[in-house]
Amino acid sequence: MAKSRDNVVMQGASGKIGKMLVFRQKGDQTIIARTAKKRPDGKPYTSDQLAAQNRFVDASLYAKKAIKDESLKALYQAKANVNQSAYNVAFKDFFTPPSVRRLNDLEYTGQIGDEITFLVKDVLMVTTVSFEIVDSSDVVIESGIAEAMDDAGVEWKYSTTVANPGYADALYRITMLDTPKNITTVIKTYGADLG
Repeated sequence: MAKSRDNVVMQGASGKIGKMLVFRQKGDQTIIARTAKKRPDGKPYTSDQLAAQNRFVDASLYAKKAIKDESLKALYQAKANVNQSAYNVAFKDFFTPPSVRRLNDLEYTGQIGDEITFLVKDVLMVTTVSFEIVDSSDVVIESGIAEAMDDAGVEWKYSTTVANPGYADALYRITMLDTPKNITTVIKTYGADLG
């Protein structure tokens, strides 16, 4: 996709040229893009293709809704780089699941009140994190809500509530809810994510 600003020849151009190019206007810019291709074989789309198209539409609807909320729009705009809008960042946030980084369980020794800390990376912010400790047979030993240690939703802490003599074989199931209300679950093993 190309963009043109203040170009006397291209200014105000819109429409299709042949079967290759489409011109669109966005503010003071002329956007030049390839035309969308249709399936040449005329076959119907597969269920995976339809699911991807539906997810794209859902992301677009979320981004439109997000930029209508002035406070949410400001948060997204603050994350945007030079060539991005709040809409672009909100759209990306819908598609990008959060991830858990630097899980620190050095203080977890199977005792009640031990703390497990971790960082969460997301496009905007994770709003809620549920934390489960499970054994190697996937039996839940305990579960609860992790506590945010900052306003940005980056640093989190979980304080244990159940004694666990088999803590060295523990798995952590961390389920995150982000700003677009997507739910992402990751599994971490005891002692494997330090650094």
